Amino acid sequence: MKDKPTIVFLLESISQPRCIKRVNSFITNGFNVEIYGIDRGVYTENNFISGVKVNVFDKQRDGKDHIKKLFKNYKSIKKILKKHDNGKTVFYSFGYAITITVLLSGCKKFIYEISDILYGYKKYNFLRPFFKLVDKLMINKSLLTVLTSEGFADFFYKKEVPENIIIQPNKLSPYFLKKQRPTSNGTFCSKKIKFAYVGAFRFPNTIFRFANIIGEYFPEHEFHFYGDSALTNQVISISNKYDNVKYHGSFKNPDDLSMIYKSLDILVTCYDAQDLNVRIAEPNKLYESLFFNKPIIVSKETFLSKKVEMLSCGYSIDALNDESIKTFVRNIKEENIIKIKDNISRIPNNEIVDDNSNNIISYLSKKLDS
Repeated sequence: MKDKPTIVFLLESISQPRCIKRVNSFITNGFNVEIYGIDRGVYTENNFISGVKVNVFDKQRDGKDHIKKLFKNYKSIKKILKKHDNGKTVFYSFGYAITITVLLSGCKKFIYEISDILYGYKKYNFLRPFFKLVDKLMINKSLLTVLTSEGFADFFYKKEVPENIIIQPNKLSPYFLKKQRPTSNGTFCSKKIKFAYVGAFRFPNTIFRFANIIGEYFPEHEFHFYGDSALTNQVISISNKYDNVKYHGSFKNPDDLSMIYKSLDILVTCYDAQDLNVRIAEPNKLYESLFFNKPIIVSKETFLSKKVEMLSCGYSIDALNDESIKTFVRNIKEENIIKIKDNISRIPNNEIVDDNSNNIISYLSKKLDS
């Protein structure tokens, strides 16, 4: 690349670790960056990106008023685009709602990153074909589209994936290359298991169900919540109801992850597979569990469950069913957990830690030089 362009990042959440990781990778590779984004009011301790100022163009809570938010985003992003020479600037846009405003604002050079199919939830079933059509238009118009799951490529294109798409799984930040990775010591005690959920609280029908069952039927075990979201009050309510369910509050990512994972035994990531988005996504929790050598529990019939089965790194269950969860917990065997931890120990770091977005930057360099 002769002259590196300025990369203007448009973040759907200024505290989202995945977005922060991507910005930092461009800074590490010598790009000048500007950062604009939405303050969601959660994980404020994460709002630091290599010393670069983060410009907040709106404060929004997750939930209602999507049309109103879309218009507000459009006005804000239109102003941001006007401040920059489109010929010398590349806009890096995260998420459907932000990127549609980028397209409508007439931006010519933008990168689109997809980590979530916004319309992949049940309430959007009727409108999904329309939203998908718009999504494919945005992908087609983009300089590059980054997908964080092979499942997304399957959803959009099956076998014929366009050349302007890169699949970049949401692996751990290169920050972890400096950290000592825990290994299996050949022991595990199943008499008191510490199950845990780590991240933004979602999926009451599965995650909260699992926690309630541990609280109600398995006093010998514990369930721990680490995180924050609009559903935090529900988590606090569960923890107040049961002595063996603990709420630890928000945390700083990646700084606090080592401490958190050291204190848990099994990671619970069984999201609600009734939603299309859950069935095709590849959450970063997989890579956290691998790095910290913790078995992971996921939902059956998902892209994630296929990965877990392939890597022999955890369990797939029907987390929508009380009896299924109870049976699973009753039948956990120490020798099986030890075997899983041994399997995880053999997975190399380069399959777990991000390559500092080298694929993305290499593609961008070639594209802009051509």
